[in-house]
Amino acid sequence: MKFPFLASFLIFIIALRIAIGRSRRKDKNADKEFWQRENDANNVRRKPLDDVEYIRVPLDTLPTDVISDDETVSDCIKELTELSNEKIINLTGMTNTDLKLKYGVANLPFLSECDDRFTVLVQTLQKWADYLWEKGLEEPAVTIMEYEISIKADIGSAYRKLAAYYRRHDETDKIDGLIAVAETLNTATKKSIIRSLKGEE
Repeated sequence: MKFPFLASFLIFIIALRIAIGRSRRKDKNADKEFWQRENDANNVRRKPLDDVEYIRVPLDTLPTDVISDDETVSDCIKELTELSNEKIINLTGMTNTDLKLKYGVANLPFLSECDDRFTVLVQTLQKWADYLWEKGLEEPAVTIMEYEISIKADIGSAYRKLAAYYRRHDETDKIDGLIAVAETLNTATKKSIIRSLKGEE
């Protein structure tokens, strides 16, 4: 009885060692490729930003007149007003190495600042929308979240709330539009958002 067990155990140990060896070689190759790519990126000269899409904050179409005397709302509007005078770019999903390879090392600080502003923009918009939503002001909240989606924000709650709103108002065809935008996202939350919109979660 012991011999079959011993043989199976030895086979398991051998298979485990082979798997570990493959994993280590794979990790080593991945590290090598990463550092080679990073080295290449650090030698790329400044390139024109002709294909960059700057984001405009449309204060004139957002519900800035809804309970604007509320402190939370006024703080959000103030932040958005300041952002409206700055350069904003959605670079979600792109690493610093990606940016350096595409636009050159010299452009990295500027691009990083623009992307940081995008993060602040999206967070502020969602804070504003959530606050209005909780106050029962769904229509202005929807206007804000629809703008978020138009600039390809990846905040799952915005997609879910919009989908819920569309279902309640018999506008389910608009959910297809949300899915279409979600499918273009370059983010780790993409699959989760799509499953949620399709009712698979």
